[in-house]
Amino acid sequence: MDLIFSSQQSPATLTDAESGKVVSRIDYREDDTGFFLDYLWTDPACRGQGYARRMIDHFAAYVAAQGKRITPICGVARAMMQGDARYAALLHVGLRPR
Repeated sequence: MDLIFSSQQSPATLTDAESGKVVSRIDYREDDTGFFLDYLWTDPACRGQGYARRMIDHFAAYVAAQGKRITPICGVARAMMQGDARYAALLHVGLRPR
């Protein structure tokens, strides 16, 4: 499946290029301190196939390109990001893995 990432406004989406179906999305807010990842969602029919991880990867790259940090409010997203050293530099200091 070819996927298209869009982050022009909340929600950021990961869409199947062929069908136009949104397979995953992130609801977020932004302020001067960075991005607040409020909610990570994946279509139930697409779960277990790595789409949530790919969504977070794309979103993290988008945030990094802006030179900002992420505060994951969503428990699932927080667990995924805190458990992966690749995101350590993007997480606000109090949320970084120890």
